[in-house]
Amino acid sequence: MLLVLRRVMMFFMLAVLATASLPGFAQSPGERKFPENTKRGVLNMSQYPDVLINGKSVNTAPGLRIFDDENLFISPTQITGNYIIINYLEDNFGEVSRIWVLTEAERRKTLPPVQEWKPQIFQNKNF
Repeated sequence: MLLVLRRVMMFFMLAVLATASLPGFAQSPGERKFPENTKRGVLNMSQYPDVLINGKSVNTAPGLRIFDDENLFISPTQITGNYIIINYLEDNFGEVSRIWVLTEAERRKTLPPVQEWKPQIFQNKNF
């Protein structure tokens, strides 16, 4: 009797664990949201850490993060091919800080225009 009860409990625990992990398998990445001022270009990684974007040499930031078309973090050595269509983001020093390798659907979409930073006038309303 004790052996049967133990097997039933083990089966029940395995069933609970299996159903708890199912929602993780069902999630799809969906549509990626890119930050403001994201630019599009053609990447050539032949001279890393200096990369060519749209034929111009650009420095990469020390904390460069590259995401593949499945939005997974990859190292620069994992990029294959010389001319890859990407979205990229520059930091305040003009260095490339983030790169996203685009899917076919993302390539067809147009990016919003880059907004130039404008200083805002501070108005103190306490007086």
